[in-house]
Amino acid sequence: MEEEKTNENTSSEENTNDIGQDKEIWGLRIPYSFLDFMQTVAFALVICIVVYIFIAMPNQIEGDSMIPNFHNGEIILTSKLSQWLGQTQVGQSLGLDYNRGDVIVFQKPGFNDFIKRIVGMPKDKIALKEGYVYINGEKLNETYLPNGLLTKGGDFIENNGEEKPIPDGRYFVMGDNRNDSHDSRYLDIGFISHDWLKGKVIVRYWPLDKITGIQTPSYK
Repeated sequence: MEEEKTNENTSSEENTNDIGQDKEIWGLRIPYSFLDFMQTVAFALVICIVVYIFIAMPNQIEGDSMIPNFHNGEIILTSKLSQWLGQTQVGQSLGLDYNRGDVIVFQKPGFNDFIKRIVGMPKDKIALKEGYVYINGEKLNETYLPNGLLTKGGDFIENNGEEKPIPDGRYFVMGDNRNDSHDSRYLDIGFISHDWLKGKVIVRYWPLDKITGIQTPSYK
C-alpha cells in the first residue's frame, strides 16, 4: 500500500511540473509564458481598436492655423463621443454635445482633416465688424485670442458685411490664428455640416511638456 501511494505522488508531481512549461501546437513546443504574452498583446490590440473606432482617435496638427494655442506637429486626442452621443439626451446630460468655443476636427468632402474652433452655432446670426465677431448682434469676447488680434473677413463672411444666419445642423468655425487660417470665412469651406465633424479635441499629449486637457472657454 505504501508503494502504491508513492507512485501516485510521483505521477502528480510530474503533472504539476508540466504546467507552465511548454505546449505543443502543430508539432512545435511553445512556452506557456510566450502564449500568455501573446494573449495579452492580442487583448490590448482589441481594446485599442475599439477605442479608436468608437471612443477617441489621435490627430497630428499640421500647419499654423491654431497658433498660439496649438502648434504644428503637436498630437491631440479627439473624442468621438460628441459625434456619436452629443445630440442624444444622455450625451447632452453629460456635456458631450458641441458648444461654442470647442476645438474640433472635421473633414469636408474633398479636403484633408481640419482642426478649428467652433465660433458660430446652428441658428446663430454671425457678422464681422471692424475686426471683431458678432453673434446675434453681440460682440463675442474671445479670450483665447492674443490681445489686439483682429479677425479679417473673407469672400463668404466679409468684414463689415451683412449678418448671415447659420442654418440648422451647421457650424461656423475659425482658426485661432485669424491671419493664417483657411476656414468658414471663405466660400470653399463655408458653414460646416454636423456630418463632417469627427469629434471634440479633449487632450494634447505631445510634446510631453505640453500635456494638457482642452477646456471649452466661457463667453461673457
